[in-house]
Amino acid sequence: MRSILALLTVAATAVTLTAAPATAASGAVIISTLGEPAWGIGDPRPGECHDIGPDYHAVINETDGPIVVYSDHSCAGDPMLVHAYDRTNFGLHYSFEAMT
Repeated sequence: MRSILALLTVAATAVTLTAAPATAASGAVIISTLGEPAWGIGDPRPGECHDIGPDYHAVINETDGPIVVYSDHSCAGDPMLVHAYDRTNFGLHYSFEAMT
């Protein structure tokens, strides 16, 4: 019985160590600021916080995965989920992170 348990533990560890690392969402998150040209952040990595500056921003998700936009600069505060390829202009957000 102990050898079966040991074998299962080793197998589970091997699967954990060989799991693929998280990859970036494909596409771009487009940021527009009043009176400024729009710009984008391409292929954002999951869980990486992007502070998009102090001004009013509209955020458009053109990636193949969901993002979360936040009402503050450190990916905290009021979160709002934005689905993949959602071209809605979500305003008054100051940071975002990709979910996948």
